[in-house]
Amino acid sequence: MMRTYRFAVYAVGILVVVAIFLRTGKDSTPLTAGELRQSLRYFQAGQVGLQIKEPVELEEPDEKEHSETTEEVVIDSKTCSLKISPDAKEIYRYMETITAKCEMPVMVGGTAKTKKPYIMNEKWMCLDARYNIVPGKCTVYSFGIDTDWSFDDDMDKRFNCKVYSFDHTINQKDHERSSNIKFYATGISSVKKNNVDRYINILKRLGHENATIDYLKMDVEGAELQFFEDIFTKTPQVLNNIKQIGMEIHTKRNEYKMRLYFKYVQLLECFGFRLIFGHILDVPEKLFTDNGETRSCCYELVWAQDKQISYKIWHPPSV
Repeated sequence: MMRTYRFAVYAVGILVVVAIFLRTGKDSTPLTAGELRQSLRYFQAGQVGLQIKEPVELEEPDEKEHSETTEEVVIDSKTCSLKISPDAKEIYRYMETITAKCEMPVMVGGTAKTKKPYIMNEKWMCLDARYNIVPGKCTVYSFGIDTDWSFDDDMDKRFNCKVYSFDHTINQKDHERSSNIKFYATGISSVKKNNVDRYINILKRLGHENATIDYLKMDVEGAELQFFEDIFTKTPQVLNNIKQIGMEIHTKRNEYKMRLYFKYVQLLECFGFRLIFGHILDVPEKLFTDNGETRSCCYELVWAQDKQISYKIWHPPSV
């Protein structure tokens, strides 16, 4: 289980070293080999309390003891079998089970702090050969900037990726932050209006409708639900060109939203994405206790897609 105190112990242990290495703002510099090794240690620390499993088909629960049902959903000629549970907390159980291993993880971006959470806004990317992330030939979409450009700057300076950054809430106009980073004052939504737009429209606007997106980062304070709604009801084909997704989801204490997230993550699994990393947003004012478990309003998740492997949709264990 994602117990906050376990994560804190590991975070404190690596803080001294990580604080030296993490960069903020536009003056960030590439990581050294030593820094990459340190990021690996942090990735492993972030998985404390998680069950790391290969994707397997789990035994169905006893129908007499559980009122769970299965719904068949057909999207873009693909049939997905979704678990429908009366328990909104299924989303927590999903996030606590890693369904694919990454042998070469690397932390991208992030800022060090002197109090909990000791590291903020970091993202994780898998550099395993099957994902073919090629420096100088990679494309990144980054939704949600606020005041933290560390992820975007890292993808620029360390990997020489073309980065397309989006945020309609920070009072900045479209501009080029660097030769590799282009910023657009546009937000993500399920409709086009005012200063927000649909993902497919943004792809078309930038000439990327058929391009490969090596990494899609999304930290948009709940608007990720609109992104999911749009792609799964109208444009599921856009998922075919995305290799990895790093997203902060905002479950809060809203059971309706928790069920929506559980539906959408199952659909992601059905479309070939596997959870490679997840951890709780360990911000004291965002934490709460639920039946003895420490929970948060928000969680950081990373999915990676491997089209060479045929996966069955993941079903969380019943409790």
